[in-house]
Amino acid sequence: MPAGIPHGATEVRIRIGGPAGFGIKAAGQSLARVFTRAGYETFDLTEYPSLIKGGHNTYHLRVSDHEIHSHVLATDILVALDKQTVPLHLDELTEGAAIIYDPKDFDMSEVEGVPEGLCIIPVPLTDIIYDVGGQKIMRNVVALGAVLGHIGFPIELLHASLEEQFSHKAPEIAEVNKKCASAGAEHAAGQGCPFPLDMHPIEGRDPRILIDGNEALSLGALAAGIGFYAAYPMTPASSVLHFMAKHGEDLGVIVKHTEDELAAMNMVVGAAFGGARAMCCTSGGGFALMNEAFGLAGVSESAVVVGLMTRPGPATGMPTWTEQSDLRYALHAAQGEFPRVVLAPGDRDDAFTMGWQAFNIADVLQTPVIVLGDAYLSDHRASVAPFDSSAVTVDRGKLITEGEVTDYLRYRLTEDGVSERVLPGVKGAEQLVNSYEHDEFGYGAQGEDPDVRVAQNEKRMRKLDLAREICPTPAYYGPTEADLSIILFGSTKMPVREAMSWLEPDGVSVNMMQITTVWPFPAEEVMTFLGAARKTAVIEGNLTGQLRGLIRQECLLDVDHTLARHDGRPFSPEQLYAWIKEVLA
Repeated sequence: MPAGIPHGATEVRIRIGGPAGFGIKAAGQSLARVFTRAGYETFDLTEYPSLIKGGHNTYHLRVSDHEIHSHVLATDILVALDKQTVPLHLDELTEGAAIIYDPKDFDMSEVEGVPEGLCIIPVPLTDIIYDVGGQKIMRNVVALGAVLGHIGFPIELLHASLEEQFSHKAPEIAEVNKKCASAGAEHAAGQGCPFPLDMHPIEGRDPRILIDGNEALSLGALAAGIGFYAAYPMTPASSVLHFMAKHGEDLGVIVKHTEDELAAMNMVVGAAFGGARAMCCTSGGGFALMNEAFGLAGVSESAVVVGLMTRPGPATGMPTWTEQSDLRYALHAAQGEFPRVVLAPGDRDDAFTMGWQAFNIADVLQTPVIVLGDAYLSDHRASVAPFDSSAVTVDRGKLITEGEVTDYLRYRLTEDGVSERVLPGVKGAEQLVNSYEHDEFGYGAQGEDPDVRVAQNEKRMRKLDLAREICPTPAYYGPTEADLSIILFGSTKMPVREAMSWLEPDGVSVNMMQITTVWPFPAEEVMTFLGAARKTAVIEGNLTGQLRGLIRQECLLDVDHTLARHDGRPFSPEQLYAWIKEVLA
């Protein structure tokens, strides 16, 4: 397994640990902004139990001057805001790593198992905040200053970030925070164990934005012209609601915090009927409550987009952790059979692109589209290039918005399964939309006729043929020929790409097929990829091998190896590197 700095990179990995309520994530993301603006690539990972206060929380920030794709386990600087943090993360510390802590919190000599050669940096976090007239919550800012002081990074960049963050409250608050940061940096810089790498601002790099998957999806929806967003908060989808509530009004989006998930789905169906591009987002438990209305979207042929951000289940499960176990659920949710499209973004660029593509697909097919994510994509931020809005297109499909129609049939039988759709108010367009099976006009009473039922059911399912033509095709990474060929979906893409970059200098070749449209399943592409492979594997974040099962079902083929993870944690590149080496040994 690789140790220390990856091949050729100047990199530092920082972990802040402590109980909930200490503002660990907010502090860490302040540091991420500093490094991103200084020209570095960043990727963060926050891990926390579903507690308002207490428990063990960590924020891990990876900073590199090279392209990076995921988090790592390795830690060069550990900021321990309580005694528990040190033993929990000793195994992740690199050779010569630093531990920054407050001697008033605990005595480092009483922590068992601390190896020789670490840089122990006591910083009086609490004393400093009182010396400069600060408050206890500012301990984190002192710690951030200590981190920069240890690596010799200009404290002025953190000052600028703090001023931007707090100046809207009161200038004196920003000034106190800046004094806290400076004092922390001065204490850490004088400890006699300098950081071995030169971490300085990089000039001339193109600007980057710091963004998580939910924010990227939201920007994609805004670029698509979303008009209506409804949701009931549920981790890890809640931040989409927060984002839309913050920015929607200025951009012409109606945003509703509904009383429950069923109401959100029903309102989205109604908004789509009125012609708005409409979306709701939730997690598995909330999607369970939406199922009846999701079926309504299917039978009424409503163009809705649903964000399904997976966390471990069943029931409440593990609210703040990640998993890829809702794949089969997304494919089969709601009773009966009707077409749906399931897209699975793997990183922030995918989330933005599929965010706007989902609305086009929903409009063209007049059927629900699910964007299937997970907590690893939703919650964690990375630096990326600003999204290319010039690539965004808007396709409303067979939508008539004005004029007059005659002999209008909302559910007219067509060769591609898609009927003309009109907005309410278009002259001559009487229409019925309900939850019953129906005839071409929409009469539910006629839908129980066996011939009508068969005609309408088959009409809807014909949309899947069109979906195969317009939905995103699989993405490929790595050489055409490789020692191991991996198939995956969703956010597993990120650590696998990272592991691939580590394996390449070792002479190990790996290629990867990312299934971007999980349904309709790209069977022909998968069969071609597997047919050209020497050795094959599926890597997915669930226990039962849901993607592997789909490959068997749709391709009548199997893979040689499977790696599954279902403990609530994302795959790490270290884990993948070691596993691939073992598979190919």
